[in-house]
Amino acid sequence: MKLKKIRNQILQEAKPCVIKYGWNENLFVNMKNDSKFTNEEMNVLFPKGYTTLIEMYLEEINTKMTVESQKINLISLRVHERIRELCILRLKIMSKEKKLISKTFFYLLLPHNYKLALKNLYKTVDQMWFLAGDNSTDFNFYSKRVILASIYASVMMHFVNNDNIDKTIILLNKQLKRVSNIPKIKSRINEITKIIPQVIKLSKHINFVKQ
Repeated sequence: MKLKKIRNQILQEAKPCVIKYGWNENLFVNMKNDSKFTNEEMNVLFPKGYTTLIEMYLEEINTKMTVESQKINLISLRVHERIRELCILRLKIMSKEKKLISKTFFYLLLPHNYKLALKNLYKTVDQMWFLAGDNSTDFNFYSKRVILASIYASVMMHFVNNDNIDKTIILLNKQLKRVSNIPKIKSRINEITKIIPQVIKLSKHINFVKQ
């Protein structure tokens, strides 16, 4: 059995345990009665500990989103509409493992997990923009990801605290209006950056006259 397949099997075995006990350093010990792998074997397979399983699980969701997105005719939609469809698709995927998602989400909210949380939040929004066909660069590239990260985080907070996915989608629709305004934001900033040198030049002239 290939290493990747074994590690994935352990991830699937870990899910019921995480739902029951949460993500913690005793995960492999808690799994011993429900897994054919020993605690020692799991420690060897995951030298960085259970946090590797968390990243694998989040990557699993990204992969499912990527695969399922191929069933959507994204090319026929506007960019912000593509993002909306991808977000809804992701919510539907996660709703199938709502308890596990909730455990994972609140674990990542813990202060000492902020690096892990930010790393995987970036992966999520970056994958969404990639699937949406984003080919922006420089400021636009990063601004889109920062804004979507903020929107996704607020939508996730609502999702894990609410059993009505339709209400979460309503919130998503409201939040995504911000994404459609990104080109306007960029345009305004570009205008400001063009004015700045003129302002500096004028201020120097005024100071010179005062002297």
